[in-house]
Amino acid sequence: MKLNKPVMDWKHIGSALARGSEGSCDANVTGDPCIVWDEEIKSWRMFYFAQRRDSNEKEYNSIAQATNSNIVFQDTGVWRKQGPISYTNPEVVGDGAHKPWILMDPFCPNRAVKIDNQYILFSATYIGHNKVIHIGRSSSLAGPWTMNPEPILNRGEKGDFDAYHVDTITAYWFEEKQKILLYYKGYPEDIQTDQPSSPYGSSTAAALIDPTNDNLEKLGKIIMPSDKSFMSGWISTPQLFPADQGGWYGIITGSPSSPVSIEEEPHMREPAPSLGGWAYTSEEFPVEGWELLPDPITTLEEIPGEAKEWGEIVNLWRHHILVLKDGSLRLYYNSGAYGNEKMFCRLGSIVCN
Repeated sequence: MKLNKPVMDWKHIGSALARGSEGSCDANVTGDPCIVWDEEIKSWRMFYFAQRRDSNEKEYNSIAQATNSNIVFQDTGVWRKQGPISYTNPEVVGDGAHKPWILMDPFCPNRAVKIDNQYILFSATYIGHNKVIHIGRSSSLAGPWTMNPEPILNRGEKGDFDAYHVDTITAYWFEEKQKILLYYKGYPEDIQTDQPSSPYGSSTAAALIDPTNDNLEKLGKIIMPSDKSFMSGWISTPQLFPADQGGWYGIITGSPSSPVSIEEEPHMREPAPSLGGWAYTSEEFPVEGWELLPDPITTLEEIPGEAKEWGEIVNLWRHHILVLKDGSLRLYYNSGAYGNEKMFCRLGSIVCN
């Protein structure tokens, strides 16, 4: 499958995954989807960020899953929640795992990769107030997952672009290089003089992982906030699609709003509005040469009234495209007030070869 051009025209088709009942793992948030085909059960399997809060507003994060074997034209399908994923060593991630990503084939969207008969899961977790990235493995997408005791990706040193958090993973297996290309979002603690449009904004970074020993090499940041795009405030990580003309497209989330310093607001590193957009690189290996397209898929003002009534307001958080066999596309994303989001879906036109 190769993408002819960035898909900017999407039809809102409603809620895809509602929040759960009070006390359930996803009572407050369903979001940040990652969807792969599960050959064992002949169904799509969605991994998603689930959050609940107790009466004292303490947050409990987890990675939950849902399955869907029947998505048809003009439909989101019925996603059946399967509850939180299971671990052989849950103490590694505690109650903080979120923003899941399953290692994928970059040339075949939504297809999970097995290396040495193991699927690979990445997740963001907390050490204190700061985020790191963990890696886990399982012979089945249904789990259980065994997490490496130590993070695969740690924060940078003071002054680095990723000194505060490393977060929001996407990852792909490039077999010819025998390496995993991992994208992550780096948040700085201190002013970044090389990104004047947003000195405290997050950037997209890359790293290479050797899966035989989990050695990781940071490649540095590859896309910075830019005043030539609406993503002048902060940027997330791309979901990859091979481009018909060569190179790669990436659907990516960003914002024109710049974060303030950690001292002024330590928790809000992604100020609203979060909007989906695209980037492109002509390079064969998608590390260098990325350029941001100037406009978002949609602005908040362009959201139809009906969609606003469904709850599509303030932010359009992490986007994930599901490519079906007929070439039609489903764009899944969470929207709503921060900390009370649920998942929605849009239908895209057929633009695949």
